[in-house]
Amino acid sequence: MKTDYFIKEKDNIVLDPLTNVLSRKSFYGYFEYLIKINKPFTFFFLDFDDFKSINDVLGHNAGDEALIITAKRICSVIESHGGVVGRFGGDEFMAIIEDLTVYEDVWRIASEVSSLIRKDNDIKNIEKALPAGRFTLTQGIARFPLDGKTLDEIFDVTDRALYRGKQKGKNCFIIYNHELHKNIFKDREMRNLDTKSIIDFIFANLNDNSKTLDENLKHVSQFIGSYYNVSIISKNSAGKFEILYSNGQINNAKYVDEKLYLDLKSSEIDSMIYMYITRLSDVHKELKKLFEEQSIHASLLIPCETKQKKYGYFRVDSKHERIWTKEEKIVFQIIASLYALILEIKNEKF
Repeated sequence: MKTDYFIKEKDNIVLDPLTNVLSRKSFYGYFEYLIKINKPFTFFFLDFDDFKSINDVLGHNAGDEALIITAKRICSVIESHGGVVGRFGGDEFMAIIEDLTVYEDVWRIASEVSSLIRKDNDIKNIEKALPAGRFTLTQGIARFPLDGKTLDEIFDVTDRALYRGKQKGKNCFIIYNHELHKNIFKDREMRNLDTKSIIDFIFANLNDNSKTLDENLKHVSQFIGSYYNVSIISKNSAGKFEILYSNGQINNAKYVDEKLYLDLKSSEIDSMIYMYITRLSDVHKELKKLFEEQSIHASLLIPCETKQKKYGYFRVDSKHERIWTKEEKIVFQIIASLYALILEIKNEKF
């Protein structure tokens, strides 16, 4: 529920004349008030991807119309959750939702915004006239007071999250996590890869005949693990547990019998199983306990198999709060499937 700030300041509130959301000055006043009274909230910074192409191809009137549509769609989601939207300037927007701090809830609302923008018919009509056919948002997100204690600190960490989203290929959202993103601006040299480039990388490196298959797998795991900010990638089979990649954040990970995952099985992508420790209490208490002991918050279990043979599993673990994206699931599934196929062709052991 919103504070009474807007009742107290109603005579001083100014709206952006184009989009009818809060002006930057009015939004900042609200932002600073919440920090002053130590009111928890989540801050969203939403950046229009490739907006310049709309102005260049369709003209500034079309650009203005695109901003108006975008503002309306953002408002329809944020305001339905009791939040407030403002315009930072140009093609950038801001939003705050008070008392929103649970990671899964933040993720769900950010996903709503992204989905609405992608599916909106008015937006699709504009996309048809663009050479790249692209009309998307990238969101950087931070929570107060978890991620920062001042307006400047919140903006700084949100900017890091936003930059990470642009790095990943735009059209996504990143919820700031200190351990994952604190050094983000030190890593600007990291390549800006789209999903196709990542898949090409996997195929090229797993099929590198100049090295052994295990060396290739570890090389791919090192890059993918770092790129997707996971804690550990491992191979699991018949009680054996081999770490392929680790960022050093989890030191006590161990084999977990894949049979324990079966109650969590998903049909979304083949037989991949994925879980979040916060959702396990009523589903599988034994598995929840095992992952709590290992300081694991989220895990993927991916079968490494062909039509003829099942070799084992890859396990991908995260110490931090996260929701596995469709892209991440697909990429890890491709690694497991391709590795299994090469094992079969070369008649090698898992």
